[in-house]
Amino acid sequence: MQEILGFKKGSKIYEIRLLICVAQADGYIDEIEKECIFRQVQQDLFSVKERQIFHDDIENPKDWKLLAEEIAPLINWSEKLFLTRKLFKLASKDNFIQKEETDMIYQIACTLGIDQKKIQEIENWVIEGMDWAARWSNIVSKDI
Repeated sequence: MQEILGFKKGSKIYEIRLLICVAQADGYIDEIEKECIFRQVQQDLFSVKERQIFHDDIENPKDWKLLAEEIAPLINWSEKLFLTRKLFKLASKDNFIQKEETDMIYQIACTLGIDQKKIQEIENWVIEGMDWAARWSNIVSKDI
C-alpha cells in the first residue's frame, strides 16, 4: 500500500486503521470513539477509496499486528510515541480505558519497537490527563 500512497500518506492511513483496531478491542466501537476517528480522518485529505477502507475496517476488524508491522518502518521514534499516545487518548475518550484496549495498545506499541517502560509512561500521562480533566469538571460543577 505504501508504494501507491506515498511515505507519509501511507503512514496516516495505517494510523487511522490502528485507531479503529483499538476502538474495536473491547468488542464494539462506541459513538465517542467513532466521532474521534472521523474527526481524525477529516484532518487529513483522504480519497473516497481510502475513506472506504476505514469504513470497511469498522465493519470488519483487521489484524492489528500486520498493520503495526507495516507502519513501523514508515515512522520515526517520535511518531511512534505520538501514535501510542493517540491510541491511549482514543481509548480514554469514554473516561475509562478498558483492559482489552490497554492490552492491544501495549501489543501495538511493542510491535512498533517501544519498550514496556516507555509505554507505561505514556499510559500514565494519559491517565493523569483524565484525572486532571475530571478535577476541573468537579470545580466547575460546584458553582452551578
